[in-house]
Amino acid sequence: MKRKPVFAALAAAVVLAAGGGVAAASLGGDGGTSAASGTGTGATTHERAGLAGTGADDTAREDRDDARDDRDSDDRDDRDDDTRQGAGRDDAARHDDTDDDQDDDARERAHDAAEHKAEAAAARKLAAPDALAAALAHTPGRALSAEIDDDQDGRLVWEVEILDGSGKLRHVDVSPSSGKVLGARTERGDADDVRAAKDLLTGDATSAAKAARAAAAKGTVVSIDLEEERNGYWSVETGPAEAEWSVALDGAKVTQGSDD
Repeated sequence: MKRKPVFAALAAAVVLAAGGGVAAASLGGDGGTSAASGTGTGATTHERAGLAGTGADDTAREDRDDARDDRDSDDRDDRDDDTRQGAGRDDAARHDDTDDDQDDDARERAHDAAEHKAEAAAARKLAAPDALAAALAHTPGRALSAEIDDDQDGRLVWEVEILDGSGKLRHVDVSPSSGKVLGARTERGDADDVRAAKDLLTGDATSAAKAARAAAAKGTVVSIDLEEERNGYWSVETGPAEAEWSVALDGAKVTQGSDD
């Protein structure tokens, strides 16, 4: 029974169906030969179309990825720009605040300098010892302090504090321009301060007027005040530079600085 030709034909058909291009099968037998051949043109075209489609899909995906990367990059750039702009605005605001503070400080220094200059000018019109003498002539007692300051009407006057004979504290205003007493008033003083002043200003203790004359060698006296520390001394300020001096109650020695 001859089956080999049949097997050869089946093998050729399988090869052609698989798209193998040209296929041949031959089985030798009893002098019989069988061959099959074909061209796989349809299968090859389909494969090329599939490959082309795959390439197009890959290209589209790459384009989408590139577009997404571009958008992400643009978003980052925008955020960076916003951050830089925000930082720039913050720096500008801080710079403006610093400039404002510096301007305020400069105006305050200018105002203080003008004020000290005016006080020194007023004190030169009527020296501290003369203002003290005028106040004590009006209200006898012991002078505890004197300073150039604004009165209730905004005028620069000598304000002299006096402990009178009855133990009351009196404030006497003296005009630097005329040397006249402008007014006097009684104030309630601290009992301990009054007692300390009485104890310090006894016997030959340096008076306010004497201390003012001693400190006048250092500049224009614009204030003098009795201090209790170090067994008592006079704290004196000279203007317009606001220099501080201490004048001893014993001997009226002048030293630089104050223990306030």
